[in-house]
Parts: sequence; C-alpha cells; structure tokens
Amino acid sequence: REYAANAAAAEAKAREDAANAAAAEAKAREEAATAAAAEAKQAEDAAAAAAVEAKAREEESHAAAEAAKAAEAESNEAAAAAKAREDESKAAQSELEAALAELKAQEDAYAAKTADLERKSEEGGVVSRNRAKNELAQHLAEDPLPLRRAKINMEAAVRKADKATKVAAAAAAAAASAAAAATEARTNAEAKASEATAAREASEEAARQATAAREASDEAARQATAAREASDEAARQATAAREASDEA
Repeated sequence: REYAANAAAAEAKAREDAANAAAAEAKAREEAATAAAAEAKQAEDAAAAAAVEAKAREEESHAAAEAAKAAEAESNEAAAAAKAREDESKAAQSELEAALAELKAQEDAYAAKTADLERKSEEGGVVSRNRAKNELAQHLAEDPLPLRRAKINMEAAVRKADKATKVAAAAAAAAASAAAAATEARTNAEAKASEATAAREASEEAARQATAAREASDEAARQATAAREASDEAARQATAAREASDEA
C-alpha cells in the first residue's frame, strides 16, 4: 500500500510539474500576445495619423487645383482681351494705311499731270503749247499744300498706329504665354490632387487594415489570457492533487 501511495504521489507530482510548465508556457504566450496587441495598437494609431495627414494634403492639393483653375480662367480672359486689342490696332492701322495710299495716289496723280502738261507745253504746235501752258498754270494755281499736309499727318498717324500695333502684339503674345503657363500649372495641380486623393485612399485602407489587425491581436491576447487562467487553474488543481497524494 505504501508503494502504491508513493507511486500515486509521484504521478501527482509529475502532473503538477506538467501543469506548472503548461501554465508558464501559457503565461509566455499571453505576454507575447499582449505585446503584439500593443504593437498593433501603435501601428493602428500611426496609420490613423497618416490617414489624417493624407486627407489634409488632399484638401490642400484640391484647393491649389481650384486656385490654379481660377488663375487659368483669368489668364485666358486676359489673353483674349489682349488679342482683341491687337486685332483692333491692326484694323485701325490698315484703315490708316489705305487712307495714306489714297493720298499718295492723289499726290502721284498731281505730279503726273504736272509733268504731262509741262511736256505738252513744250511740244507740238503753238496752239497746243499755249493751251497746255494755260492748263499748267491753272493746275499749278491749285494749292497742293493741303494734300501734302494731309499726307504728312497721315504718315505720322500710320507710324503711330504701327507702333501701337507692335505693342499690342507683344502684349497679346505675353498674355498668351501666361495663359499657356496657367494651363500647365492647372494641369499639374490637378494631377497632384489626383495623386493626393489616391494617397489618402491608400492611407485610409492601411488604417482599416491596421484596425482589423489590432482587433485580431486584442482577441488573440484575450484568448491567451483565458488560456493562461485555465492553465493556472489546472496547475492549482494539480498541486492540490499532489498535496492530497502526499498526505495520503
């Protein structure tokens, strides 16, 4: 009977040792799971912060894109206005050049008539020469000064109009260049806004995955705690059984 009691005590001791080892292992697993849960929580917080930051960058990018779009519209309007002024200057210059050409034609006609009458007054018979001289005298009696003055004034107006046209053309070219730059800036801003939206969506997805991982880690930690508590209880029971065997 003593032998049987000793064997039972030894078996109870072995069961106690095994239960204590299982409890220690469960404790280690619990600690590892708790640490993993804490790490997952940190990762979740970092992912959430990154998502918030990505959202802010997205809003800034979209605001910049809207501003660039407004600037583009303003530049296009300015370019259109500058082109219209250039066209008006060209039209006015064309009208002045046409008027100047008419004055030059009148002056050339006056000079040609003078030369023709001078030639006729020196050629042919006496009657024809005298008639030509009379016509020449009448022709020369006409004051060419108003025509010359009008021509001079018109030439000055044409030069002024040409200068104004060149200034307007330069302004139109500069405005068109600014409009092209504004369009490029708007395109780039919209591209950046799209990239920011994609980054924000990716960050939010990463945050969702981090939350799911944290929840899974929390559940694993809870299960590890339950397993450790169960192992502790089993160890206590094994100790009680071993003590009872020792007492027997």
